[in-house]
Amino acid sequence: MQISEQDSSVRLKVTYKTPEALIDEYTRSVGQGSVTLETRRSLTRGTRFVFEMQAEGVAQPVEVVGEVVHITPRPGGRYHLTVKYATGVDRVALDAVLQRIFAQEQEKMRKYPRIPLNVRAIESTPFSPVFYVRDISRGGVGMEVDAPALPPMVKVGTPFLLEMELAPGPLLLPGEVVWASTAFRAHSPVTPIFGVGFTEPLPKDTAERLESLLALDALPPGPWWARVSFGQEAISRMP
Repeated sequence: MQISEQDSSVRLKVTYKTPEALIDEYTRSVGQGSVTLETRRSLTRGTRFVFEMQAEGVAQPVEVVGEVVHITPRPGGRYHLTVKYATGVDRVALDAVLQRIFAQEQEKMRKYPRIPLNVRAIESTPFSPVFYVRDISRGGVGMEVDAPALPPMVKVGTPFLLEMELAPGPLLLPGEVVWASTAFRAHSPVTPIFGVGFTEPLPKDTAERLESLLALDALPPGPWWARVSFGQEAISRMP
């Protein structure tokens, strides 16, 4: 990570090993709507902040623009800067990263190439854990559970509904759980994960809006959110 100041803007450069890692961080950070950074310099409110995200193997970096909206002094001569993301993004660079991901997925002979996502999701059951949308494709979605074990309702064959708030309104994607397992993650020894297959065929309007989501072209300003439902509740909410 490298921070520099240029043309009254602050530029933060970060390089990722893969296009997938870049998109995962892009959707996680921008999806939160803002980010807090610790620096040794106190900037003024309104300072333009440019996040330059570079992936190995992709020529042009993705630039995301933000604005400093809050400064908090910290011990040791440091400062916490809250940067709010703007709604626009350099589509040329972002599309190049997405195309690289699609090309790599096709080389793996996947039926439906997957796009990384990192969006927090909630479920209405009391004391339910937090879910995360981790990847999505034309055929389904991969989910992660912030819990030591899979919740009881996550079983193969269980009806499932994913609702995501997009710029034109909510997108409802019905399906069912097709696999469930655990995986090792850096932040947790064991992370419950599961996969969902979407109902086929999806309604034409739903399929078209899903394509916009896969292009990261229909997401509203952050914070982004999603809702998941299982079983009879999912069925009752399905379009």
